Amino acid sequence: MKPISQRPRSSLLGIFLLAAAAVTLLFFLLVPTWDHPWDPIESRDWGWRGIAMNTFTSARTRDDPINIVPAATTPYSDTGMSAAEVYENVKVLGDLDSGKFDYLMQSITEWVAPEQGCSYCHGDGANFASDDLYTKQVARRMLEMVRDINTNARHVGQTGVTCYTCHRGNNVPQKTWYEGAEPKPPMGGIVGKPPPWNRTATTMRDFFPRAPFENYLLDDKPISGAQARSVTGETTDIADLENIYILMMQMSNGMGVNCNFCHNTRAFADWSQSTPKRINAWYGIRMTRGINKDYLTEMQGLFPPHRLGPLGDVAKVDCATCHNGMSRPLGGAPMAAGYEGLLGPKGVRPIKRDTAFETRKAHQAVITEPGVDERKVVQAGE
Repeated sequence: MKPISQRPRSSLLGIFLLAAAAVTLLFFLLVPTWDHPWDPIESRDWGWRGIAMNTFTSARTRDDPINIVPAATTPYSDTGMSAAEVYENVKVLGDLDSGKFDYLMQSITEWVAPEQGCSYCHGDGANFASDDLYTKQVARRMLEMVRDINTNARHVGQTGVTCYTCHRGNNVPQKTWYEGAEPKPPMGGIVGKPPPWNRTATTMRDFFPRAPFENYLLDDKPISGAQARSVTGETTDIADLENIYILMMQMSNGMGVNCNFCHNTRAFADWSQSTPKRINAWYGIRMTRGINKDYLTEMQGLFPPHRLGPLGDVAKVDCATCHNGMSRPLGGAPMAAGYEGLLGPKGVRPIKRDTAFETRKAHQAVITEPGVDERKVVQAGE
């Protein structure tokens, strides 16, 4: 083989062009999945100026059709008659004016089953009062859940939620999770070890295992110990520390934020140095547990086998189900505004028993909100 210096220029040019083509192909294969440097990036400070407590949201995330609020249709006029007076077998929204009821039903169809229409819950429409389809039974319980959240869950505040907050036009929300089986070693364990989960993942969401979801978003396992181990020397199971870390990473990825959205990274465990967002996240974790435990798992018997996971459990939610990569779902749009039926009966708690949303008191430590500097520029908060 001749040295490069002795090769003809045409050969060198060919090698250069081939390499350039390979680099160009690699660029077009990989870069479209990144946030481009020329895309507008929104930066927001959540802490004191100069300590990098801020978050960044790319135009790719903001402009994703799934993160845009759908256009609302014109509300129907009130009829002066309740839905229970006009229709049969209305067990949840019977107190609602029939005009508002029809408007809400039309909206739910667009939110959950835009392709199937009314038939998704009511079949051929010959008997709308029938409860034969499992989808109608599930939808009824979901309405109770939405009303419970909008009435009792502090995490959503005055923004509220609708079916679209999770479903985004799909029968089943795109970002859910099932309980996972332990990986089986090849050849029954005779040789080798199972490939680590981080070698087979293709997205950040799949990069981490689901065990922390089962521990902290379904079971009521305390999310503590990581800081105590390093500072005070208290012994904590290393698996718990890893699971807490994984849960935090899943939460960060699901909301499109960094650790400092809630924490001051110089003192992760110190509530007094955390941002007010940490309190809201605290309520969010408990709201998620309530959804999974009080509603979804209780409905498992209603779902057909094709709607269940590999281990026979129902799909459950986590932060990404609603947030979908944004710090506030759908940019913080007031989703429940204009849908009176989703707010629950006036002056009445729709769920008579205590739910998992409010079974604990928030952490008692005082969270100090950064103030305003001399130029009256807000340092943090909303």
